[in-house]
Amino acid sequence: MAGVINQTKSFLGQKGRRIHCASLDMPFYLAVYDWSLYTTPAALSTARLEGDTQPNNPANPGYDPDEASWLGETFTFNGGASTQLAVNDDDGNFEDGYVETGGAATLAQDVTINGTTYLAGSVVENEFSMLDSSGNEIWVVRIDGVNVGFAYPEGLEPSSGETFIGVTGRDGDGASSDDGIGSSEPYSLLVCFTNGAMIATPDGPRPVEMLRTGDTVSTVDCGPQPIIWTSSLQVRFRGDPNDAKPVLVKKGAFASCFPTRDLVVSPQHRFVFHDQRGGQSKEVLVAAKALTCLPGIRSMNGKRTVEYRHFALRRHSVVVADGVHTESCYIGPSVLAGASELDCRRLKQQFPDLLSGRGYGPTARPVIKVQEARRLLISKELTFEQASTRQNHCILDSVPA
Repeated sequence: MAGVINQTKSFLGQKGRRIHCASLDMPFYLAVYDWSLYTTPAALSTARLEGDTQPNNPANPGYDPDEASWLGETFTFNGGASTQLAVNDDDGNFEDGYVETGGAATLAQDVTINGTTYLAGSVVENEFSMLDSSGNEIWVVRIDGVNVGFAYPEGLEPSSGETFIGVTGRDGDGASSDDGIGSSEPYSLLVCFTNGAMIATPDGPRPVEMLRTGDTVSTVDCGPQPIIWTSSLQVRFRGDPNDAKPVLVKKGAFASCFPTRDLVVSPQHRFVFHDQRGGQSKEVLVAAKALTCLPGIRSMNGKRTVEYRHFALRRHSVVVADGVHTESCYIGPSVLAGASELDCRRLKQQFPDLLSGRGYGPTARPVIKVQEARRLLISKELTFEQASTRQNHCILDSVPA
């Protein structure tokens, strides 16, 4: 979630159990947008905002007609900064308290939100979540029994004037959720490859697990570029199907010879496609989980464990994996939230703009949201076309390697 400060991106629950290669006694970071930053629905009193434990969907068997529903109501973000929470959690999953995998998640340090100070050791919960009509999900964050605000997926942080209207709700347990899926999420599901992915380099394709900081990879726009940071992530999943499991792109799924081999990536990992709307062809980035509506691409629901690999360059770039154009790791809130303390220090040294608030910079191509991408794929307005490299179009900032 972006919220998750995110920059962490993400969470997990019914979906899977995230285990970072570093020790889990380091805090995760979660960005919360508190209620004072919103115009909230008149139907929801302060007591309801701070006290409700589920969105009270009229279509859900547990609906209470005497209480207001969060769904169908408009939340308007009026601008303002999020509050960063440092959270100790021994299992790496942002969960509701009654389905917590390990011990309770707690604040690692005191934090003040909208005038109230919550002390280190206070219990932090993912109380419930809501999805809008496009499938975008936001989470209600609860501290010591009080709902304090929303957390967002990375890349979907709210901008001033933006509205959110939930149409579906999820509780901690899938059995209590409108769609049978729990609200739990891992603190960090990065944009990742899996072992065996062959990454184009000036010396020929190399397995992603063999790449190290300082090695050079080939980029589509800027030619050879040095790797600034690498890391790995091991994830164990529960047995139930969920949208956090890796995505398999079979050989030739995009076109007759693309990819050149079976390719397995995290569901958030994005590929370059062409948006054909308006009579013009524009390159965009599409998440793997949006592509599962296509033949030869599916979620690997039988997977119980996976090891993800990711590498970052000086800026977000289009690279080539098994013959297809895809992305390097984007250093967003989710990466910082899921990284070890040592990796965080290294990243902030290499990318000082992360500390200044300017962030990592723009994505290499515009990003199409998952639900929109699925709609465009079905209407044939989003297509795969392998483009040629345009190394002469690159302008890099003068920053030390």
